[in-house]
Amino acid sequence: MMPAVVFFVVAFLAFLGALTLVFHRHPVIAALGMAVATVSIGALYVMLHVPFLGLFQMIVYAGAVMVIALYIIMALGPEESGPAIGSVQTVLTFLGSLLLLLAIYRVLLRSDIGPMPPLDEAFGSIQSFGLALVSRYAVPFELASLLLLGAMVGAVILSRRQWQ
Repeated sequence: MMPAVVFFVVAFLAFLGALTLVFHRHPVIAALGMAVATVSIGALYVMLHVPFLGLFQMIVYAGAVMVIALYIIMALGPEESGPAIGSVQTVLTFLGSLLLLLAIYRVLLRSDIGPMPPLDEAFGSIQSFGLALVSRYAVPFELASLLLLGAMVGAVILSRRQWQ
């Protein structure tokens, strides 16, 4: 019973961090919300018996990527910029998020989730992770890196744009 409670608390923290990232106007607080979400996701990986991926998530994303993101925010200035967000848009986004959460909750209630099948000994090890990364997921890994590179270039271009 206790691991389930801890799981849902950590998952809720990840959700709150993600909401802070999306909805907060101040970029530093939004970046800290992202850090909370990434550390919580890393903790979820550790709880799911994939400690390498969990620690990798915490060290690389919450450590290195967040330091770079905060450095860029501080270098460009932490002032709020961009077009104003209307209240109708904010309310509709919250309502859409709530409807999505309720739909996921109903699906989980209707599903018959039984016990997990036993895992092999190599599951979650560095060797199995590396083998899967270079054999099965090499192309998606490279596509994700290109997507992140494009997002970074787009963020730099948008940060240099003068908002009216």
